[in-house]
Amino acid sequence: MIKLKKIVTCSFALSLLCMPIATQADTLDDKINEQEQKIEQLQKNQTASEQELVIIKENVSQIEKESYKILQQKNTEEQTLTNLIQKIADLKEKIAKREEQIQKQARNVQTNQNASDILSVMAESDSINEAITKAYAVTKLISANKEIMSEQQKDQAELETLQKKSEEKLQSLIETTNELQAKQDELTKAKLDQEVKINELSASLATEKKQKEKFEKQKVEAEKKRQEQLKALAKQRAAEEAARKKAEEDARKAHEQKQKELAVAAEKERIANEAQAQSLAAQKEQKQKVESSNEVQTENNTENSTPVVSVPEVPEEDNVTKPEENTSGWSVPLASLVITSPFGNRVDPTGASGTSHDGIDLAGASGTPVFAAKAGKVVEAGYHWSAGNHVIIQHADGYYSYYMHLSSFSTNVGASVNAGTLLGGMGTTGNSTGVHLHFGVSTSLWSNFVDPAPLLGI
Repeated sequence: MIKLKKIVTCSFALSLLCMPIATQADTLDDKINEQEQKIEQLQKNQTASEQELVIIKENVSQIEKESYKILQQKNTEEQTLTNLIQKIADLKEKIAKREEQIQKQARNVQTNQNASDILSVMAESDSINEAITKAYAVTKLISANKEIMSEQQKDQAELETLQKKSEEKLQSLIETTNELQAKQDELTKAKLDQEVKINELSASLATEKKQKEKFEKQKVEAEKKRQEQLKALAKQRAAEEAARKKAEEDARKAHEQKQKELAVAAEKERIANEAQAQSLAAQKEQKQKVESSNEVQTENNTENSTPVVSVPEVPEEDNVTKPEENTSGWSVPLASLVITSPFGNRVDPTGASGTSHDGIDLAGASGTPVFAAKAGKVVEAGYHWSAGNHVIIQHADGYYSYYMHLSSFSTNVGASVNAGTLLGGMGTTGNSTGVHLHFGVSTSLWSNFVDPAPLLGI
C-alpha cells in the first residue's frame, strides 16, 4: 500500500485565493465612497432647501400680512355696500311715498301744467273771487307739484348715483376677494411645495444612508470572511511547508537508498570483474603449463587445456513503479500520491468553481504519467474550460472516473482501457492554479460525485 500524504494547495493558489476577496473589498469601498458623495450632495441640497424655506416663510409671512390687509378692506367695502343698500332702500321708500302724495293732490293736474289751464279754470268760475281763488289754488298746486317733482328728480338722480357707486363698490369687492383668494392659493401652494421638497430630500437622504449602511455591512462581512480565509490559508501554508519538508526527507532517503543500491551493484560488478580476471589469469597460467610440458605432444594440448569461463551480465533493474490495485478493485492513478485538496467543502482557490470540491487533487510534476484507475470505456477525451484536457472512463460497475487538467492525453472516445493504461500526462490546463491531477468518481456522468479516497484505500 502506498503511503498517502495530505497537504493543501500550493503558494501560487494561495495568492490567487486572496484576489477575489481583495477585489470585492475594493468594490465595496468604491460603493461606500459613492454613497458618501451622494449623501454629502443631498446634505448640501438640504441646507440650500432650508435656506430657501426661510425665504419662503418670509414670503408666507408677507402674504399673510397682505391677506389680512385685504381682508380688512373687504370688510370695509362690505360695510359701505350694506350702508348704500340701506340708503337706496330708504330713497326708494321716500320716492314711493312722495309719488303717492302727488297723485292725491293733483290727480287731474299734469306735472307740466301751463297758463292756458289757469285761464280755463277762471272762465269756468261764477265770480271773480272764485276765479281768483281757483287760479291761486291751481297756481299753488302747480308750484307745489313742481317742487315735489324737483325733489323727486333730485332723489332719483341721487338714487342712480348711489346705485352706480354701489355697483362699483361691488365690483371692487369682487376684485379684492379674488385677489385675496389668489394670495391664499399662492400661500397654500408655497407651503405644499416646500413640504414636498423637504419630504423628498428626507426620503432620498434616508435611502442613501440605508444603502451606505448596507454596503458597510457587506464590507464588514467581506472583511470577516477575508480574515477567516487568511487564517485557513495560513494553516494550509503551514501544512504545505510540513509536507514539503517531508517530501524532501523522503526524496533524500530515496536518494540514499538508490546510492546504496548503486554501491551494492557496483560492488557486485567489481567482484564479478575480479572473478573473471582471476579466471582468465588461471586459464593463462594453466595454458602456459600445458604448453611447456607438452611441447612434444602437441596433439594433447587441446584436450588438456581448460575452457575460458564466461560470467553472464547482471540485468538492469526496472525502475518503473506500476500502480497498485487494492481490495476494492481500484488502482491508484499515479505511481506516487500527494493529496493537495480533499473531497468536500473547501476554500475555492479561484472563485470560479464554488466551495464544493467533487474530487481530490493529487500533486506531481508536469508530464507525470496518469494511469486508468480501473478497466472501462473512454466516454470523454477533450478540452473543457474548467476541466482542461480531461478523460472520463465509464466502468462496468456503473462508476465513472475523471482525470482533469492533463497536459495532454493519449487516448480517445470509445477506447477500451485496462487498469494501469497510460491516459496522459499531468498538467495545469483549464481552471487550475498549478500542476496537479483532479481525480473524481461519480455514479452518473458529471453528477452524483462520491469521495474517491475510500475506493483508493485512503
